[in-house]
Amino acid sequence: MEAFYSVLLLILATIVANTVYPYFSVIPQAFYQIFAGALLSLIPMFHHFTLEPEAFMLLIIGPLMFYDGKNASAKDLRRNMGSIASMAIVLAVLTVVAMGYLTHSMLAGIPLALAFALAAIVTPTDAVAVSSITTNMAVPERVMSMLERESLFNDASGLVAFNLALTAFTTGKFSVGLGVKHFLLVFFGGLLIGVILGGLAVWARVLLVQSGMDSSSVIVPYDLIVPFLIYLAAEHLELSGILAVVAAGLMYSFSSNQLRLSSTQLQLVTRSSWRIVTSILNGFVFVLLGATLPTVWVNIQQDHTKDLITFLILAVVLYVVMTILRYLWIRFDWALIHSKTEERRSNALVGALSGVHGTITLAMAFSLPLTLHGTAFPYRNTMIFVAAVVIILSLLVPTIVLPFFLPKKTATVDPDQLLHERKALVAYASERLAQENPDTPASAQAVIQVLNSQASVSRPDKKATRLLLNQATQIEVTAVQKLADDGTIPVPFANRYVRLLLMKSQMSSRNPLVNTSIWFRFVGHRLWHLVTHHGDRRKRRERLQTGQRHSRRGEDRSRPGHVSAAERERRENFMTIEQNIYTQVMTFLTKVTTVDNQAEVNAVRYYYNARHRRFESTDAADEQSELFIQAFQYEYTYIRQRRSSKEISTTLADELYQQVSTDQMLYTQEIAGEE
Repeated sequence: MEAFYSVLLLILATIVANTVYPYFSVIPQAFYQIFAGALLSLIPMFHHFTLEPEAFMLLIIGPLMFYDGKNASAKDLRRNMGSIASMAIVLAVLTVVAMGYLTHSMLAGIPLALAFALAAIVTPTDAVAVSSITTNMAVPERVMSMLERESLFNDASGLVAFNLALTAFTTGKFSVGLGVKHFLLVFFGGLLIGVILGGLAVWARVLLVQSGMDSSSVIVPYDLIVPFLIYLAAEHLELSGILAVVAAGLMYSFSSNQLRLSSTQLQLVTRSSWRIVTSILNGFVFVLLGATLPTVWVNIQQDHTKDLITFLILAVVLYVVMTILRYLWIRFDWALIHSKTEERRSNALVGALSGVHGTITLAMAFSLPLTLHGTAFPYRNTMIFVAAVVIILSLLVPTIVLPFFLPKKTATVDPDQLLHERKALVAYASERLAQENPDTPASAQAVIQVLNSQASVSRPDKKATRLLLNQATQIEVTAVQKLADDGTIPVPFANRYVRLLLMKSQMSSRNPLVNTSIWFRFVGHRLWHLVTHHGDRRKRRERLQTGQRHSRRGEDRSRPGHVSAAERERRENFMTIEQNIYTQVMTFLTKVTTVDNQAEVNAVRYYYNARHRRFESTDAADEQSELFIQAFQYEYTYIRQRRSSKEISTTLADELYQQVSTDQMLYTQEIAGEE
């Protein structure tokens, strides 16, 4: 139970930190998570908190690296293989070697193998942490793309070098030739096993979908368990589990066209599930850093009090030297990002300062063995402390310095234009939906109402709404008048209906003269019609009365639940009026809808939909589900047409696509929850 409560508290701390961050986004999110972890350390359960290193790598790092690979652009990776090799392999190995010798020279007594292990720990960069601290800054696209590609693969380089150094320390044996051979075997072997198992995982997933087992309750757990199985398989073969899950994620990325053959609902649920899981896992790492730092600090003070300043200086020197090395590497374009000559200096500075260390660095520090040959692992607390200081420096320095070099991120889309286009695409989808579905007006209007409510951000104008309601009332009166003229409903019933309608309208309107004029027009028309069609009306009434007498003779009034013929006739008349009125009013509302009056039209539509809802059939929910799918397709069509004709920019189109996709995801999740 203690493990359960520990995980629960870690999740709660992550949630609290993520909740506070939007209110004070000037401070990077990682700092809130570290602080939340520090508060956890006050709880007795976390006084001496430790996490099994193998479990940390498997449960946290494995799925995070798989997700990064899964979302990498296959086209971008193929085009930038040289840059990836330069930053993630050559620079990473060079950094490990340089930092290893530097650490060994500064920290007396530490074995060279452990110095290399510490260097490997502080080498990997974290693009997620970079995004956290540059949320409001415009990072050059070339630099940001380089950082994302680098962090995807240099994690594996650092991990392989780390494992190699640990093996050398624990066995006491190391040779350059064998070390290089082992590095290549573990590195490329991990990639190979990841490609093979990732391909099999994609094949099995496609097979499940094609065989009809495409339920989110099957596919989502399957996708979540894949990285764990592949990581365990690679580690069992003594290959890089991290590289294996990265390669498997890339196989998912390369097979994206096949994976899109699943339903839209499944794709949306899968995507949202992965986002939630990875968000929590990323938060876990920094919360664990905050929870662990106090214990590490106490242990260092107890064991090496006189060397504490040395450890701090070592961390600062390591960070500064790594930053300078990164600057030179990018400045002379060894990173192969092909910056323009006038941009190389600024890009090199931003790229150097953006070499933020986070998840993998802390993960490797935690993965140091707890014991060696039955005793405490030497320098474990020291290495964790140095790694933690490097992480904090790499987060703090760019947070302070980068705003002086990078401009603030400006909104690339005009909010007013975005709102206008959003309303326009909803109006387009609403009109198409009404035109293409004349047989299901109630369901179509219910869907249109939801679409309009999502697009409208303003409250309806009362005066404009009352005007629309009065116009709708006039349409109702005209419709009832027509039904009475045609003999579809009895004249007395039409009179009562109009009186009731105008009484309700009188109570809600501030201008009773409007309703009075409507009533007199209705009465005048009825008198004229009675004079000109008196004979025809009398014959129809006689036929109706004769039919009612015949009907009453055959009725059994003693039967429970019996409905009299008069009551049945009243219901039928009311249903006839309601169906006729609803169709005409909704047609009117569709015609008068513009981009500027959607809020007012939607308010009137909501009133009529609510009134009409009691007449819906049991199949209304299924009809609305199909109509929602149609509506989203119409919205996508509108965006595509506007972008193709260059009436809107690509950036604006992407933003609209994102909003429609979010609406579709929310609707799909609601349906999935109901099922």
